[in-house]
Amino acid sequence: MAQNFKSHSLVLYKNAPAIVDQVGDKIAIQLAAGKMVKVRVKDIQLLHPGPLKNLADLDQTPQGDVDGAWELLQGETVDLTELADLIYGEASPVTVWHAWLVLHEAIHFTGSIEQITARTEAEVDAILRKQREKEEAAARWQDYLQRVKDHAIESDDIPHLKEVERLAYRKASTNKTLKALGIEVTQEKAHRLLLQLGLWNEAVNPYPARFDCATTQPELEVPELPDEQREDLTALETFAIDDDNCSDPDDAISLDGECLWIHVADAAALIQADSPLDLEARARGANCYLPEIVINMLPSAVTTILGLGLQEVSPALSFKIGVEEDGTPTCLKIIPSWIRVQRLSYSVADQRMETAPFSEMRVITEFFRKRRIAHGAAEINLPEVKLKTSVDGELYNLSAQHELNIEKPDDYTIEISDLPRLKSRDMVTDAMLMAGEAIAEFLIKNEIPAPFAAQPPPDEPATPSTMAESFSYRKKFKRSGLHLDPDLHAGLGLERYTRATSPLRRYSDLLVHQQVRAFIGGQPLIGEADMLERMSQAEVGGGNTSRAERLSNRHWTLLHMQQHPETIYRGVVVDKRDDRGTVLIPDLGIDVKMRRMTEVELDDEVEVQLLQINLPELDFTCRMV
Repeated sequence: MAQNFKSHSLVLYKNAPAIVDQVGDKIAIQLAAGKMVKVRVKDIQLLHPGPLKNLADLDQTPQGDVDGAWELLQGETVDLTELADLIYGEASPVTVWHAWLVLHEAIHFTGSIEQITARTEAEVDAILRKQREKEEAAARWQDYLQRVKDHAIESDDIPHLKEVERLAYRKASTNKTLKALGIEVTQEKAHRLLLQLGLWNEAVNPYPARFDCATTQPELEVPELPDEQREDLTALETFAIDDDNCSDPDDAISLDGECLWIHVADAAALIQADSPLDLEARARGANCYLPEIVINMLPSAVTTILGLGLQEVSPALSFKIGVEEDGTPTCLKIIPSWIRVQRLSYSVADQRMETAPFSEMRVITEFFRKRRIAHGAAEINLPEVKLKTSVDGELYNLSAQHELNIEKPDDYTIEISDLPRLKSRDMVTDAMLMAGEAIAEFLIKNEIPAPFAAQPPPDEPATPSTMAESFSYRKKFKRSGLHLDPDLHAGLGLERYTRATSPLRRYSDLLVHQQVRAFIGGQPLIGEADMLERMSQAEVGGGNTSRAERLSNRHWTLLHMQQHPETIYRGVVVDKRDDRGTVLIPDLGIDVKMRRMTEVELDDEVEVQLLQINLPELDFTCRMV
């Protein structure tokens, strides 16, 4: 077919015009900007035999009548040369090329270079209508983008901006608005844009939704507590010791001679495996404790029934814990019980630590603590704080709104209080760890599949004594996790350990209760394969909750600092690399990277003051005072 092409012919190559330069085994053609390529015959189509000297000549737009040609050709078929003649009155390389453009536009005509037919009037009207709609949509889109640039959005813009919010919540991985505006497509940049437009204000906390945590309370029907035999332990003096304003007390402690009773909310009596309540708790993984709200994994009615000390007499699953001569705790008895609970705050209990029965209980837990420390438990004494904001009871987001005038809190307060190291807190912590180790041994001895918590040891075990050493040592610890086979929990100094004392707050604890309850009641256990699947779900949900809590606390801490820009904070140098370092601010429980640190040493106290915060990035800078 090579004889069909000759030098200076106009051909079509990849829907673009080209001029034939030389004809041989392959055909050399000239493209735009003078580029030369060699192609096969089948790669090109002849449009006009030429001669055409320069592709730039095709840029001329000839006068023609497309509508007239379309009307004349109704019901007929022509080739491209004839179409050019009908539209433009001649068939030159220029008019043939523009006839091809008309054909390629596919509004009035359809077909191939050799066979072209005119569309019907209805087809043309439909195409033109769709084209107009597309052009109008494009114009509206450009108008919307301009309004965003001008920070002058309107109610009609909300659907587009909800997609921006989806990205900010990590419910989408890309966004058309940010791309069109030349903004990096990240959750942080979406957050910043929503702040700039006034659709979010600083009180909007995106992190629970960003980590797939539930953002509303569970609403499920709660059954009545089953009528079953329970041992009466109401004669024991029993204490539920928690932080101030704790709303879900789920563990308590009693002294019985040289033994401790650890009483735990009897969650498995009410929440059967695979029930709707169980499935909901499994999906959530744990309570989510935020400065503005606590989002529970179980309905509040469960806590009302099972919370220790919320009724005159409370149902519990009670564990009698003895201690061997070497400090090893053992589970002497597990029984469903009735208990009478006195609720105390840590601060109130701390004032009673030298009186009975607290002093006796503390002797037992101190003995256990010394054993843990001898086995390498990490004593990391870093400041801890608790945050509370007056933005209370709701997470604010745009997706729930239909109008532009969204009610968001503009005025809010943030309280940050330290959690002092109290003897009462240490005593309760160690009592619950005793229960965890003793129950783990009970599970192992009776071959009960359950989640065991484990943590590998750091590569270089140490005993930190200063704040800088504690800061460094904490970073050396590997993550803890749930396993079906018991293993060392290095951070706690325990050879085997399970979490079992917070079944209203943490799903893995509920799993342990369901298994223990089934075993002592002679009921079928959850098998290993099913247990692994449930543990995996619990770990994902619990991990997401922990991340949401940590980042939410940082979010509100930065806002607290912004509200008090004149405050000068005491800081401690906890890391140093040449002239760069990290300063921990104990009163806020937060650390900041700083420069110009040449003249300070580790554990030096310094004074710092806020320069600025970058809320979407959860970053901030300070200056040394």
